[in-house]
Amino acid sequence: MKVTVLGCGPSQGVPVVGNRWGDCDPENPRNRRSRPSILVEDNGVGILVDTSPDIRGQLLDNDIRRVDAVLYTHLHYDHVGGIGELRTLSYLANRRIDIYGTADVMAGLRMLWDYLFEADKSDDSRLYKPVAKANDIEYGAPFDVHGVEVTAFRQDHGICDTAGFRFGKFAYTTDAAVLEDDAFEALRGIEVWIVDCLRDDPHPTHAHFERTLQWIERVGPRRAIFTHMNFQADYETMRAKCPDGVEPGYDGMILEIG
Repeated sequence: MKVTVLGCGPSQGVPVVGNRWGDCDPENPRNRRSRPSILVEDNGVGILVDTSPDIRGQLLDNDIRRVDAVLYTHLHYDHVGGIGELRTLSYLANRRIDIYGTADVMAGLRMLWDYLFEADKSDDSRLYKPVAKANDIEYGAPFDVHGVEVTAFRQDHGICDTAGFRFGKFAYTTDAAVLEDDAFEALRGIEVWIVDCLRDDPHPTHAHFERTLQWIERVGPRRAIFTHMNFQADYETMRAKCPDGVEPGYDGMILEIG
């Protein structure tokens, strides 16, 4: 399995508009963070998790030409804003792209971007045709994505639930302030975990450095990588504080998972 970190930044990215770098060293390219999304590739299947507003550039920068499915964690703009790129991905695949999310997430996507899912009633062949196929999922119930088994688990984002996803020995957690026992049970036995860590100080909707380390200690992966880091999280400063096996992520990071 190969996992590419397409973006590991917060809702506003780093730097924030206005060229605001905060505590991040602008000379370090690993501090330049686009909005969060990853690509999981397993047995020839490419699965995106979220389509951030930066997804077009992320796909180009990483020379990604095939996506078979998209999993959505929740409906916030920094995770769905690039959904229009499904038109291009569908064209490249020559079929509709399978989309997966909980029932409320799928209902929201279909309401906001109905043209991606519903056939146009016009007979005008020049109009765009549907490019996405909706698939509802439930927390705790494994589901099949083109031959890849995935399990979603519930996370508390403070203002809404979000979905974390497990793929075999790898798991992805973003936008989580609290994890309940069911989530930790779903994470049992993973080896690699990309996990939310916004900054040092506590935040009502995201994990912070100390809480994330507590989660990592409880789960016990051999390797953990921070994501969704804001402009208060300098790469080198954070890396220097991390224990063995834990590190901040960066855009373009590639993980090979056996």
